[in-house]
Amino acid sequence: MDGIWSTLAENFLARNPLMRAVAKLTSTHSPRTPAQGLNQLGELSRIRAMIDGLESTLLADTSEMVQRGMPTPLSEENPTLFDYKREIEEHGYPLSRLDQDLNRSSFVAEAALVTRTSEHSTFNRLATAEGLRTVHEASLFALYSGSITSRTAAALVKQTRGIPRATAQQIEASLLPTATTASDAAMALRIKRTRERMHPEPAADRRSRAETGRSLAWWPEEDGMAVLQAYLPAEDVLAIYNTVSVHANMLLPGEADRALGQLRADVFRDSLLEGWPGQPTKKPPPFVGLTIPALELLANPERGTANLEGYGPIPLGVAVRLAATAPSLRPILTDPWTGSVLDLGRKRYKPSKALRDFLRVRDEHCRFPGCRRAPELSEFDHIDDWATGGGTSARNAQLLCKRHQIYKHVLGWQAVYLGNGSLQWRTPHGLTQLELPDGLLYPRPLGPEAPPIQLMLPGTTIDAQAKRLLGWNESEKIPGIGDDSPEP
Repeated sequence: MDGIWSTLAENFLARNPLMRAVAKLTSTHSPRTPAQGLNQLGELSRIRAMIDGLESTLLADTSEMVQRGMPTPLSEENPTLFDYKREIEEHGYPLSRLDQDLNRSSFVAEAALVTRTSEHSTFNRLATAEGLRTVHEASLFALYSGSITSRTAAALVKQTRGIPRATAQQIEASLLPTATTASDAAMALRIKRTRERMHPEPAADRRSRAETGRSLAWWPEEDGMAVLQAYLPAEDVLAIYNTVSVHANMLLPGEADRALGQLRADVFRDSLLEGWPGQPTKKPPPFVGLTIPALELLANPERGTANLEGYGPIPLGVAVRLAATAPSLRPILTDPWTGSVLDLGRKRYKPSKALRDFLRVRDEHCRFPGCRRAPELSEFDHIDDWATGGGTSARNAQLLCKRHQIYKHVLGWQAVYLGNGSLQWRTPHGLTQLELPDGLLYPRPLGPEAPPIQLMLPGTTIDAQAKRLLGWNESEKIPGIGDDSPEP
């Protein structure tokens, strides 16, 4: 029997280049020379390309099955699920569960969930996969054999999108031999130049269409910093940059501490938030929540952190300064033991307004798995529908953007409240995902076992003055917080 299995395994490896490459790499010893290490890095790069090729095949095939309307666990549980008239009566949206674009978008969300990536990234990978499967089959085979990289394959698909199939394949045929040895950067430039030379549509028409994609985006970086990105016509970007540079260079001679790059950033920031000198004062920007843990504020102001809504942790000292000087930031104090909201900064609220503010602080963004749309782009949603008896309360409420409300109410994505602000999501194809609220600083375990006692501030002791400010009884033992005196 062992001999039969060995023969089957050998035959499988002989037919599967990915398995052969993995077997070869894992059978080798640790590198003893730089040359051996470089060779193994090259093998890893080939394996990565093969896996990317396999992922493209899986993405394209699975998406096609979804578009064909193959049964899902959700539809098997409810045979009348795709009754269009009943759908409209149930959820009120002028959309059907059979809508191909809607189902494709929902599949992207499920694929993002299982690969732990963003919907945007997964959508781009699916677009690349479909382009490889339907137009650039030669590149797909080259990717699966490890001859080209996934970045070059993605650049080829992106640059030839919207071009007639025959022209796109001509571009591929002319560049594929070079792609087996050239770097990603070199191939990106070659693909772009070849595209411009062979594109059948005038450049002016393409430029007009590209302008409709103008956008502004940002993403967080480390240490309380972030990057702002504007997608604009090239001449506008250069005009903005040159204008900022002129003003920065005017300030440079009198500066002893700031370099030119810092001055450019400061001029850009000041012009947007405070206006150019002599201009009328601008209105403060919209609400931005600034969550300040009360205990850390008293016990560890130098090493503690606060939470800036939509970004994450920032130094506590910066938060205190912002709370005192920035009119657009609303400071929020939290309970020192659970991280729950103690004070929203107002004394009187109507219940609905208070609940919306509570969700804004607890959820911080749309609660759909992986979605980071801001509260102002999300809406109040009943976890258990109001029409089926769900009440309006913190336990039955979440923030959902419009797209993911449609997923929930039209496509049957399900959310179950687990307590402590946590949700269990179930996809139409039966996958599950636990979603914890970002605004909960110290989430408790959801299982039946009691959580282990942990110091909220590791290595921090609470002195007598801080205890008096917090109103603690000196004779009362506080769980999880050590005494000032060392243990015997």
